[in-house]
Amino acid sequence: MANYELSSKVAHLRHVSNKFVDYLGNEADVAFENIELILRAMGYNLDDDEALSVQATQLDTHQWLTLLEPITVLSPLRDSWGVNLYITSQDLMTPSNWQISFEDGSTLESVVHLDMLTQTGDYWMGETQYVRRLLTLPPDLPLGYHQIKVVVGDRVETRPLIVTPKTSFQSEPMARGDKIWGTAIQLYTLRSDSNWGMGDFTDLAQLIEDLAAQGADVIGLNPIHALYPISPDHNSPYSPSNRSFLNSLYADVTKVPEFKHSKALQKKVSSKVFNERLKQLRAVEDVDYQGVSAAKHECFELLYQTYLKEHHGTGSAREQAFNAFVEQQGEPLVQHALFEALLAHFKALDINAWGWPVWPDAYKDHRSAEVKAFKKENQEAIRYWQYLQFITDEQLQAVDALAKQLGMKIGIYRDLAVGADKGGAEIWSNKESFCLDASVGAPPDALGPNGQNWGLPPLDPVKLKDNAYSTFITLLRNNMRACGALRIDHAMSLLRLWWCPPGKTAAYGTYVYYDMFDMLGILNLESQRNQCLVIAEDLGTVPDEVTEFFPKAELYSNKVFYFEIAEQGCTEPADYASKALAIVCNHDMPTLKAFWNKSDLALRWELGMFGSEQDYTAEQVTRDTNKQHILTLLKRYNRLPSTVSSEVEQVPEMTEALCMAIHAQLAEVNSQIVAVQLEDLMLINKPVNIPGTSSEYPNWRRKLSKSTEALFKQPEIVQFCKSLNKIRAN
Repeated sequence: MANYELSSKVAHLRHVSNKFVDYLGNEADVAFENIELILRAMGYNLDDDEALSVQATQLDTHQWLTLLEPITVLSPLRDSWGVNLYITSQDLMTPSNWQISFEDGSTLESVVHLDMLTQTGDYWMGETQYVRRLLTLPPDLPLGYHQIKVVVGDRVETRPLIVTPKTSFQSEPMARGDKIWGTAIQLYTLRSDSNWGMGDFTDLAQLIEDLAAQGADVIGLNPIHALYPISPDHNSPYSPSNRSFLNSLYADVTKVPEFKHSKALQKKVSSKVFNERLKQLRAVEDVDYQGVSAAKHECFELLYQTYLKEHHGTGSAREQAFNAFVEQQGEPLVQHALFEALLAHFKALDINAWGWPVWPDAYKDHRSAEVKAFKKENQEAIRYWQYLQFITDEQLQAVDALAKQLGMKIGIYRDLAVGADKGGAEIWSNKESFCLDASVGAPPDALGPNGQNWGLPPLDPVKLKDNAYSTFITLLRNNMRACGALRIDHAMSLLRLWWCPPGKTAAYGTYVYYDMFDMLGILNLESQRNQCLVIAEDLGTVPDEVTEFFPKAELYSNKVFYFEIAEQGCTEPADYASKALAIVCNHDMPTLKAFWNKSDLALRWELGMFGSEQDYTAEQVTRDTNKQHILTLLKRYNRLPSTVSSEVEQVPEMTEALCMAIHAQLAEVNSQIVAVQLEDLMLINKPVNIPGTSSEYPNWRRKLSKSTEALFKQPEIVQFCKSLNKIRAN
């Protein structure tokens, strides 16, 4: 049994919570056993009281012995604007000064009288009193990434200083309150006569043209992060290998410039055998990731060989563009490509070498001598993986430019997943910022008594700060490329994450807290610099800090129609938050047809996801009540189709007219952004994902039932889009 007092002290110092508010709104105590498990996952040996006592003392005292904190993020959202200095009371009369070196090369400096600074805390060690005093800085410092040096007598320390804005970026149309509409899609689900079995950036370009012509201003994408190219069936966009880079399967081979210069590749792609192969990949109901990946990677290699032959070492504009991309992406891209090269190498030796945890020990550390030697000896392979990122990014940039050219007020919004897969490139190349023995998830609720464990290692708040938030900054910059907005999945992670211990369900977890003002400030800074609006997915139990500060930062909330139905009825349109994305449902929920027909409940029952038959029956009753609330809402606003009864018992099936009426009603809400899922317009019943399942259900594979080009040629869909334009304009 761990020492309760010592463990509790360490937990407090590591911001591990011993309480939380559950899904019913009640404050709940976290079992000490849970806290123990999380501390062990953090690396603490709770069975050695002496060692734990030393660690607790170090956690408690180390900051007082250091002049500056590892990094200071100045944010107007805080109640202070300055740098904390940690000195002794004997230092108060010591001559001192500070200097800021700005990122543009200029400097600012001043003397400081320590005895005149406001004291915000103290700590006694023996006979010595350590004090924390706030060095207030000028309010008009330029935004950006700077360095501050503080000199107190003989002590000199230099640390990063980030100056951030109060709010995220707001485009002119959104700042003036325009109300827009668009769609949210899973890109791989798109069908066309030209793709290779899954949606690609050419399909996205077609959708942008079709939607812009109908008056839409936004297209939301699923996370398009890099997955495992050697293991294509690991296909969850929310469990990627690396969130900072792209899934190259979204690149259209035929649109890469090198395709025009490769007769061998043109011959291959136009051959009868290859075309039959593509025809079969397009025909299947679910994406065949193995088949798509095999076809594309065969061609990627030929594209790269053409690039080497035509451009490498020539100084051509194409080579300059590639080199500029590599230089701009810097070390994170080098590390990603190095991982991909190592993964291909070890997978060729052993089919089970799925990721770095099963590689030889010497290669598990990205800084090892063996990895450095591999990097030196395999520059060609590394360049190949960099090239794939280059051509994929190039096509994403093109579709973003198209959206802007067509005048879409937001255009593309990208989605940033809450974490990355443990065995992938992001964790391997940034281990120093993650806690590898824990995973993130969600606490227990009515539908999940064991909570949710997503199997994704969390960023360690202490390590993150010690590394000057470099991993977080790279994530934001790379995901704000080529888009008008970024949706942050589970945005409460800026404040806290539910950590799950290894080998246990999420019921054994608890919340670990982060410095929200640091992370929110950096998010606002990158948002402004990249001119990228931020949508913060804030579904579930929302803590007070999020409710207060996200709106102050002008982050857009996320409102889901299904969740806006309570015992008393549906939320009134005027009561929806203005700065919000409103949608009927999302990728983790049943389609509108499945919701109405209750086929999602039947499927979950079939998969054994209900605790009992009583739970299943109760959920059916609740669903009927919610459906009645929807019909009542539509009737009250004169949107109930004449062919649809106002009594739920008379409306067992979702119809096209009812579907459009519900979306037209949603378009009435006060929220500035409304999204319509294409699968709902197609009345698709099959879900794209069932949370809590893996092999039990083919998640992240289901395609749309028709091409979007065909969808927007339907007169009733064109008329529906016109009605959305009219409602949103009014």
